[in-house]
Amino acid sequence: MGYGFPAAIGAKLGNPDADVFAISGDGGMQMNIQEFATAVALEIPLTLIVLNNGYLGNVRQWQQMLFDRRYSCTCLTYRRSCQHNCMDPNKKCPKYSPDFVKLAESYDAYGMRITDEKDIPKAFEFARSHKNAPTLLEFIIEREANVAPMVPVGNSLDNMIMEI
Repeated sequence: MGYGFPAAIGAKLGNPDADVFAISGDGGMQMNIQEFATAVALEIPLTLIVLNNGYLGNVRQWQQMLFDRRYSCTCLTYRRSCQHNCMDPNKKCPKYSPDFVKLAESYDAYGMRITDEKDIPKAFEFARSHKNAPTLLEFIIEREANVAPMVPVGNSLDNMIMEI
């Protein structure tokens, strides 16, 4: 978690003619977001793909699958004023936290938010068009999107859940 962006910088420096992509969740991206400063300073044109569901996704997934959806400390849009029900559609939480597009732009990088599958080709064209700085593509995904494989809490890699 958090390794993809700095690793992508190294990959692009080592392979300047290759297309380099880093794929991360919204929580993992925040672990090393400051590497935008490095990538912009070195004018590194790589593409960051952020899968944003507004959660620390793997921990939320454990809480969903193994702890009867007793979500705790995983919602990235949580505010003290919340009613502690992260699935309440009437909640007045911020839509994005952080706003990754604005954050990328604040570093003088490029950013685009994708909310519809039909916009995916346009997003990658947008990323390819920038040759002097990184481009962040933020894909808004389902709040309870799950991933596999997954290792249950306290288990070894031998006990991976392969299908969800």
